[in-house]
Amino acid sequence: MNPAAKTPLLLALMFVSCLAWLPSATAAAPAADPNTAKVAQLLQGSDYEFTKKTASVWVIPKQGKSLGDFKVIGANEGDLLVIFVIIAEKAHMKMSLDLATRMLKMNHEFDQVKIGIDDDGDAFVRADMSIRVLDEEAFKASVEQVAAAADEAYAGIKPYTDYP
Repeated sequence: MNPAAKTPLLLALMFVSCLAWLPSATAAAPAADPNTAKVAQLLQGSDYEFTKKTASVWVIPKQGKSLGDFKVIGANEGDLLVIFVIIAEKAHMKMSLDLATRMLKMNHEFDQVKIGIDDDGDAFVRADMSIRVLDEEAFKASVEQVAAAADEAYAGIKPYTDYP
């Protein structure tokens, strides 16, 4: 084979070799978060009406005897799913030792939920769980538990608010 005929062949081999080093289109796409996908699947299978705010934040509307219309909010990051309800905004609470004592007693009385004050000063009821071990039954039970506890906790702290 003459040297002039070898040049295009060498150029073609070099081009193909360079292509092997380039990242493929599938490798460049970010991998879907399996925890977010699992929570989305649990929501879809739950029969709840819900609104997705972001890929990892959603809202379920609920109705309570004491709290009226409220929102159960879910958010996940990594393997942690947090389901919560804001039961009173800081601007409407009259913070006192009596209110703090009442909230601490409810923390003791209620199972599987936390009652507290968040970084904004709002009162909340929440449950934290590992997505890895969560199934549809446990997911629904957690949503219902947080909603029921929020309604009951609101009734317990309402005397310490300016809500009608």
